[in-house]
Amino acid sequence: MRPATAADRAFIEQVYVITADWNPENVKGEAFWRADSSFEQYVGGFPRARDYGLVAERNGDPVGAVWSRYFTTADPGYGFVSDDIPEIGIGVVAGLRGEGIGRALLKAIIAASRTDLSLSVEDGNPAIDLYRREGFIEVGRVGEATTMLRRRGGGRSTAGYVAPAP
Repeated sequence: MRPATAADRAFIEQVYVITADWNPENVKGEAFWRADSSFEQYVGGFPRARDYGLVAERNGDPVGAVWSRYFTTADPGYGFVSDDIPEIGIGVVAGLRGEGIGRALLKAIIAASRTDLSLSVEDGNPAIDLYRREGFIEVGRVGEATTMLRRRGGGRSTAGYVAPAP
């Protein structure tokens, strides 16, 4: 595992498509996601000044990535919690899921983070179990997805958390 750089932009973009098309019964494809406004919002210009990411490699080839990006109240992401809490995206290439790569990436970004983290997980996505095991708790809903928050210290309290207005 290594820090992601601007040279990893194409792979981060590929992983975004993987995360968006997690459900094999509802695959929209790369062209769809590249045309969607969320694509630019989540991966455009990676890495921006406050972005942080990691790439997992096997035999020198990238096999998964996790990255964090800050959003604002004026332009929130799907798992937006607040301006000072970055949202993460995470994905592993097909054929290698279930081997612990995603867990290793998630643990690594948690360890590297100096702040709380948030994410969004769509209904039916089995990754929610991993997120729960790693200390993320449900704090809201947006459409057919759950917004989850992980406190920096690993606490499960939502004290002080105020859900953003829809």
